[in-house]
Amino acid sequence: AEPVVEEALTFDDPWIDTPLCTSCNDCLKVNPKLFIYNEEKQALLGDLATATFAQLVEAAELCPSKCIHPGRPWNPDEPDLDALIARAEPFNS
Repeated sequence: AEPVVEEALTFDDPWIDTPLCTSCNDCLKVNPKLFIYNEEKQALLGDLATATFAQLVEAAELCPSKCIHPGRPWNPDEPDLDALIARAEPFNS
């Protein structure tokens, strides 16, 4: 029998460098369920299930402190992933 080769879906998790957040509200305007504030009014990631990779990339582009790191897409069926991955690249390095 042929060995079954399972292709692993790998992605880097999105994250926010919360201490750098300036409380500008730009990310909350993109998706207030994805981006939430802690007690210091600095952004944290909320519910990824409410979000698209496109929203993470858009928020990273808007963020004046450049503290949003979109990681890699988690939904392989999201449209325009190649373009979004390219747009996300500067924020992931």
